[in-house]
Amino acid sequence: MSSATLNPLLHIGSLAPQEVATVIQAGSDLAIVMDEQAIILGLAFGNSELYSKNLQAWVGQNWEETVSLESRIKVQTLIKDAKELGASRLRQINIAIPGATDLPFLCGTIYLPSSKRIVALYRDLHEVSLLQQRLIDAQQTIDLNYARLREMETRNRILFQIAASENIIIDSVHFKILEANTQFVGMVGEPIKKIIGKSFLDYLAKKDLAAVREALTKASYGSEKIEFNASFNSSNIFFIAAPFRNANQSLILLAFKAIQNNEIAGINGSQTLALFALENSADAFVVTDLKGLIISTNHAFRKMIMVEKPDQLLHESLEIWLERASIDLKVMLSNLQTERSIKLFTTAIRDAFGAFHPVEISASAMTSPKACIGFSIREVGSRIRPHYQFGEGISRSNEELTQLVGRLPLKKILNETTDLIEELCIKAALDLSRGNRVAASEMLGVSRQSLYIKLRKFGLNDPSKENDLEP
Repeated sequence: MSSATLNPLLHIGSLAPQEVATVIQAGSDLAIVMDEQAIILGLAFGNSELYSKNLQAWVGQNWEETVSLESRIKVQTLIKDAKELGASRLRQINIAIPGATDLPFLCGTIYLPSSKRIVALYRDLHEVSLLQQRLIDAQQTIDLNYARLREMETRNRILFQIAASENIIIDSVHFKILEANTQFVGMVGEPIKKIIGKSFLDYLAKKDLAAVREALTKASYGSEKIEFNASFNSSNIFFIAAPFRNANQSLILLAFKAIQNNEIAGINGSQTLALFALENSADAFVVTDLKGLIISTNHAFRKMIMVEKPDQLLHESLEIWLERASIDLKVMLSNLQTERSIKLFTTAIRDAFGAFHPVEISASAMTSPKACIGFSIREVGSRIRPHYQFGEGISRSNEELTQLVGRLPLKKILNETTDLIEELCIKAALDLSRGNRVAASEMLGVSRQSLYIKLRKFGLNDPSKENDLEP
């Protein structure tokens, strides 16, 4: 077999110089022709984008000067291989572009003994480099997200284990226990290996199986938590079932709360119907602590203020939903401190979209089993807005004022009218605040001292009916 057959590059000598140049230019993005000392004699561009890089300035330079520092050893190897073997294997080099980042190329060299020239053929790796960088960035992002997920999973597992309540995770099909915290293990008194894989329903009383199965099925097909009561392991327990998904599997987190004896009587006794009726009452009902922070609400109240989930209202102050905000709440809390209950307090409820609903509020304060206040709120529409009857004295004042025209200058008549309106406003504020002067002063936008002066001016001061709130 001839040497020409072994090395097809030897056939290139049979082509015309122009044909050689065309072949080289078409087969590479950039071709450089050098002498044996690696001095660049000319360039041929197969990729027009490289023409704009001003690479023509390389002519006359040593090839090593056109590449980055780390690529110079590779250039020397390429020249050596071309001279000794006729053609080198491909190596990646970076060419230096002034004022820009280095460009990566795959480069090979060919030695032409007839003309004693070395040809370097470049293949642009810029797009490949971008893809590699994107792959690296994507991998780093995946690694970072994976690390965050592992950290989150670790935190959740720690919280799951140290929670004060008994918690378990069950599947949503067979209700088998998949995970259990130490509190649950201590509650059932069985080793964890025996608990895992066991059906949650095995711990329940037979009378509760149907209701619990229905509640868990409802939780698995929904997105909100479900609450229910059942006899678990001979104890009365309040359950909260929260659905979630993990690795395309539908699971349920169950939290336990043991019901005390005083609570059992209330839940299992006659109060069950009362609580159910209150939750589904047509009138709104809110339970707050003694400062007015919401503890519980029924469906009618949430519908009135247009808030869907009860959790959105927990620990919020009731005053943010009242027409006169803190003024209304202060008046009601003040009366509840002295009388323990109020009836038909007139105000308006502001919903989540800013609309007002006229209401009457009755409230009662309780100290047992827990200090709290229950507010019953009835929406009454326009009938809540009273048309104040000013009485005969005010009617006569109106007539007297009209009779003053022509007898007194307009300035003095206006002063009389101002006093009348001021007196009417003060009476209305005292009526709305049920005699509470601090609340009345806040409604009118005046100081308490100014209000006291005006009360004495109009003969409305009555020390025996003072019910001021401390600021």
